[in-house]
Amino acid sequence: MFEEFEKAKKIIEKSNSIYMVAHINPDGDAIGSTCALYFALKSIGKDAHVICPSYSEVFTFLPGLKEAVSKVEKDEIDLLICLDASDNGRLAISEEDYKKAKKVIMLDHHQKSHPYGDVQYINDELSSACEIVYHFIKYLKIPFDQKSASLLYTGMMTDTGSFNYSNTSSNTHRAVAELLDVGIDSVAICKQLNDTIKEAKLKLIAKTIENMEVFYDGKMRYSYIDYETIKALGIHDEDAEGMTNYLRMVEGTEVAAYVRGKSDGTLKVSMRSGGNVDISKIAIEFGGGGHPRAAGYTMREDIEVEKKKLVDIVGVMLGDGTQN
Repeated sequence: MFEEFEKAKKIIEKSNSIYMVAHINPDGDAIGSTCALYFALKSIGKDAHVICPSYSEVFTFLPGLKEAVSKVEKDEIDLLICLDASDNGRLAISEEDYKKAKKVIMLDHHQKSHPYGDVQYINDELSSACEIVYHFIKYLKIPFDQKSASLLYTGMMTDTGSFNYSNTSSNTHRAVAELLDVGIDSVAICKQLNDTIKEAKLKLIAKTIENMEVFYDGKMRYSYIDYETIKALGIHDEDAEGMTNYLRMVEGTEVAAYVRGKSDGTLKVSMRSGGNVDISKIAIEFGGGGHPRAAGYTMREDIEVEKKKLVDIVGVMLGDGTQN
């Protein structure tokens, strides 16, 4: 950790114009890590910026997003810091803007990564990109304030399923304890993200359950929602996520797969595992990636063809070659 952190620190010390960016369709971890590092670097006098062209409106209450920009606003910048993106092709930035950076730092926690940049720190033993940024900010000896602490808490909380997933470690809890000591309102953050839902989202949950298909005596659950349905409900791409968790919650479910149509015409597959099946291997086979318990990919063939392939692969990994 410290060797790569030291390299990154030296680059930051020599840089003034610094942009932070994460993956497209950012979740709480992507937003939390970029915006927290933005506030930290801004506090030491850096000309810092966050690139976040689009995001779910559920995150609008978080600090930093109002100052976010949609692209690099200069012809050249000293440094681009990429967070929570295992592949630079998934960054929420154009190739042209990516090339404007003299230096690139990559900070990521995904098990399967395609390293890029001048400094690459990848640690899949940490719960989230926010847990990496927590350690990095401490290494830089920059004090946490209410904004950075709230953002880091958000990312750790969301990426661990409110600290329920197996990626939650004792070190995660120790980090969270320090963030709580800063005086953040964790109750308000949890209420906003876990206990508040719009009627349209509730209807999407109902439709997901209605469309649910069950395989292998309930060990696998699959649901598909087309984009027309999502659009009719008035839900944006970023807000159509999260349905996989409701499928996974059903007793006996080992693998849950949620397929949704997107505004660009593609089909995104989000998967969750109960722990006995490493779904990152499935996602990688289909050109995606992720973690053993949370992974995804984009369908590249006819939906019925790919659905059969997915169900068959899950059956093999479950040790059950017969669909039910």
